[in-house]
Amino acid sequence: MTRFTDDPKRNAQIMRAIREREESLVNMAEELARNLAEILQQKKKPLSEKEHKERQLRNIQEMAEQSTSWAEVELFIRYQAARGEIDATWADKAIQTLKRLQDIARSIVGAANESTIRTVHLELVRRVLGHTVRWHVWHAKGEPQLRRAKQGGAQ
Repeated sequence: MTRFTDDPKRNAQIMRAIREREESLVNMAEELARNLAEILQQKKKPLSEKEHKERQLRNIQEMAEQSTSWAEVELFIRYQAARGEIDATWADKAIQTLKRLQDIARSIVGAANESTIRTVHLELVRRVLGHTVRWHVWHAKGEPQLRRAKQGGAQ
């Protein structure tokens, strides 16, 4: 379990509050993954191509897992976009979405403890990025398999 404070009871309360919001975090992630899919479709690039950055999404997620700073994660997303590893429009959308998680972190922590708010925010960022990777893989690989299976079954 992630340690947010020195108080085990408070940590349990924070984790419970995060779990209560998990469905909305998964929905945020799905929106990010769908946005990426739409951008790639507009560029006429199939999601299943390697260049469509499943690995880059995993790199961003891993960076967030190792980081202790939202600013560091934000900079890494911008860096990946500047290098052309991820789409700049999507990077901007992702940063805005992930920044909004600060408000959720603030509502969970409740107090004006900025250190705890930053820690909870980063935990929320990690969760959304993890869900985004999984949604992206579904859109890139799972949905096409399902479509093929349905077409084969309809014949």
